Amino acid sequence: VTVQSQATPTRGAACGLPANRQSWTTSTTQTTWTMTNDCTFGTTSNYYIRVQSGTFTVEGSNRTIYADDGARAFWISSGATLNLRNVTIRGVNSTTRTVIDVDGGRLNATNVTITNNTADAGITVSGSSSRADLTNIRITNNQGNGQSNGSSALTISTGATVNLENAIITGNSNAGYVVGVYGTSTLNITGCLTMTGNTGTALASHTSGGTPTINNNNAGACVGGGFTTAGTATAAAAMTATAIAEETATAAAMPPGPVMPPPVDPPVDPPVDPPVDPPRTSKKKKDPPPRPTPTATPRPAYAASYTALQTDTGMTFEAAYGLDSGVHFRQLDGAGIGIQSIIDAGPLAALDVYGYVEQGVEVCFPQIGRVIFLDARTMPRAIIALDATVRNGMTCVHLNSPGSLVLLPS
Repeated sequence: VTVQSQATPTRGAACGLPANRQSWTTSTTQTTWTMTNDCTFGTTSNYYIRVQSGTFTVEGSNRTIYADDGARAFWISSGATLNLRNVTIRGVNSTTRTVIDVDGGRLNATNVTITNNTADAGITVSGSSSRADLTNIRITNNQGNGQSNGSSALTISTGATVNLENAIITGNSNAGYVVGVYGTSTLNITGCLTMTGNTGTALASHTSGGTPTINNNNAGACVGGGFTTAGTATAAAAMTATAIAEETATAAAMPPGPVMPPPVDPPVDPPVDPPVDPPRTSKKKKDPPPRPTPTATPRPAYAASYTALQTDTGMTFEAAYGLDSGVHFRQLDGAGIGIQSIIDAGPLAALDVYGYVEQGVEVCFPQIGRVIFLDARTMPRAIIALDATVRNGMTCVHLNSPGSLVLLPS
């Protein structure tokens, strides 16, 4: 098997964000940063980008930030604001640090995914002036620090306020709480909320230092990656019923119009015999039999493309914008792999991933092994070794381009 470069971006490579750790302040000239490629945050310090003062925007462009061991992605200090959009953050491995630490500042996060990190929570919001507005957020498959009073996904400490609108929080473990709300803090939940597959108390109120306020007004579980809610259809039906009732009441209240005379039928012309065709000298062709009315074949639900596969193979799948966002999975055999050297290596499993893969997709195989990627963007397909992580006895990889994954023995 000929192997090319790994999929994880090279540390320091140009990606639209600073190549070295920085502190952003009001004197920082550039206030808007747009990612052009995936980034690797490589540092042994306790943060990568610290927003100390001023307001800054990071547009992720649906890219991924990979954080090395010991790295923290963002630290937002008192008096500073970070607008973070359309990005996935993964790879933090430090039980004393948080992926995003809002320490007295303000975070406005939209379409942000925090996945596959080992940290002291995915997001921590602490301090009396701290606030985080989290919209369309996914916090998935993260591990906490093992503390019984710690959180694996979201920590809200005394005095902080978090507004959570549309969130998928799944697969988080190794902490007493999934979402921990401490002291005199406030958590407001609106939109849809999915919390499944986590270990620990899903939503914990810790009264040490005061009583938290939790306003849970979610409209039901999120449906897929579009963050539509289970309650939306009911609400729409109610609105439609109300509109019909209002139209009926309006029509009933309108005064009657003028009485019109009954219609008069037009005079009927006398019947006329149809013309007679001259006799034919050849036989008349028979009309062809009528075509059968086509029967519509129901299109199978999209979920079948991954739910059945998960059940049959034990694989698990995750996509940044949900599994109904246009990403597809298909199991492959030797013929589907199509490269004899790989077939001879004895694949344990193979999977084709196509569609909207650019958003960032994770696949976990139920065996331990090494993973190679057959890149569909090249012909013949380039063979790339992927960085894999072992979690709960499964081999997990991340990709953001279409192609085939092959799990080989270690």
